[in-house]
This record gives sequence, structure tokens and C-alpha cells, in this order.
Amino acid sequence: MRDYETEVIKYIMENYPIRKRWFKPEIKQVTKEWTLDDDFQFLPEDAHDFLADVFERFDIEHSNFDGENYFEYEYPFWQKKPPKRVLRPLTVEMIIESAKAGRWLYD
Repeated sequence: MRDYETEVIKYIMENYPIRKRWFKPEIKQVTKEWTLDDDFQFLPEDAHDFLADVFERFDIEHSNFDGENYFEYEYPFWQKKPPKRVLRPLTVEMIIESAKAGRWLYD
């Protein structure tokens, strides 16, 4: 049986490493509880690139994925901003569970 948790975490650590300190080569250990917003501190554009890569790598069907549920977007000053939404955390565990299912499970 395929160990998606190990595969996903290993892939993220190899391709998107987070240093413990900016001046040392030590890498933090990714856990299932990590969120894209707090732990990775991705901007929305970077988070989308990261997710597109992970979705493709683990063959996760994601047509129902809505980034507005997880990321705060910036709008040009001349555009009316949509009403504030309560953002949900997007965790590594959500990616793992979706990889197991073969589709995005959370929108």
C-alpha cells in the first residue's frame, strides 16, 4: 500500500525546503499540521504555483479547488473589494488526504 504521507512530506521537503535560520543550511521538518499561510508563508501567487505542482505530482483532480477560501487576494484600488471572507487554513494533511482520494476533498 502506498504511503502518501511520507511521499508528500518528502516531496515538499525536497522541492520547497524551509530553513530553520536564514544563515544556516538546516531544514525544518515538515509536518501534517503545517499550513501554507503560517508555516510556509506563501503569497497567494506562490501558493497557487506550489499547489499546481503538488496537484500534478500526486495526480489530484482539483477543478473544485477555490483559492479564495484559503488566501487573501489583493485587488487594484479602483476595483470594489469583495466582502471579507473567513479564511480557512490549508494544511499539508489536506494535501495528503486529497492525494489518497485522487481529488481535492475540501471545497
